[in-house]
Amino acid sequence: MNHEDNKAAEHLPSAAKGLRTEDLCEVVTYLIDKGGSEFSYDEDLDVFRFSEDGRFAFCEEFADWGQLEERGCLDF
Repeated sequence: MNHEDNKAAEHLPSAAKGLRTEDLCEVVTYLIDKGGSEFSYDEDLDVFRFSEDGRFAFCEEFADWGQLEERGCLDF
């Protein structure tokens, strides 16, 4: 995995450019608690995964911004 791809980047939608992975974690944790998230939390590794296939999505330190964008998770 290329860790440079996991940092916030210029090519991301404008709504996501200022988004930190910590912010993403807080929002998704809230949504999971309310029962409405497309992510699942992997407690053993302390990461969030895409519910549909279990692939890594993000954690507090970094995110797979490419997959998040490709799957439409940054369209807000």
